Amino acid sequence: MSTINDVAKHAGVSAMTVSRVVNGTGYTSTEARTRVEAAIEELGYVPNALARQLRSKRTKTIALVVSDISNPFFTTIARGVEDYAVGHGFSVMYCNTDESEVEEEQYLLMLIERQVDGVLLVPARSSGESFRLLTNHRMPVVVLDRRVAARNVDSVRCDSEAGAHALAQHLVDLGHRRIAVLTGRRNISTSIDRVAGCRRALEEAGLSLPDEMVHWGGFNYGKLNQADGQRMAQEVLAAEGARPTAIFCAN
Repeated sequence: MSTINDVAKHAGVSAMTVSRVVNGTGYTSTEARTRVEAAIEELGYVPNALARQLRSKRTKTIALVVSDISNPFFTTIARGVEDYAVGHGFSVMYCNTDESEVEEEQYLLMLIERQVDGVLLVPARSSGESFRLLTNHRMPVVVLDRRVAARNVDSVRCDSEAGAHALAQHLVDLGHRRIAVLTGRRNISTSIDRVAGCRRALEEAGLSLPDEMVHWGGFNYGKLNQADGQRMAQEVLAAEGARPTAIFCAN
């Protein structure tokens, strides 16, 4: 395997000049740059990323930690993250927690050990503990999709409460007066916000959303998610009294 000194000797320049060309820093004449680039091509030189990381204390890697990579919502986010990161010279490491708090903590500790440059986090819970774990280790973090119970959080998320309100209002406008809600776990902000949005729309129409009409699931992944939805739908259909005329489902 060729070294930086091999490239310098082949190009007739100093190792420092090769370093400046490889890292895009400092001044290098056009002639010297051309010779270095030709030597790199001929020798098949590959820069030692680990050595550069040790010198710069940067890994040029960010991590995207999501709760379910099979969810098309998160695959869309992953594509956007990777396109932007690669365009700026960064690599992306993907971590899938399966909505597990234990797996999430294990991944975050691994990312801290590997000293990635930052974390994009979809938290498995909204308590804020994962956010605090990262910030306590001076790890830059942006929280995606869900709220966390912490101060000074950089976050990017949708307005689940407003979205649920608009959808429930649409059902009311269609004439529905008895609506059931199937949502996720009680400790995830998106689950809570969707119930709140539905309840607000019904109350504005002079209606109510009784607690027995709200079914909490697990926001699980894959076949488990389908089973969860089926279970909750069966609970709605098997309940005593008048059946709902519409079901609001959050996946």
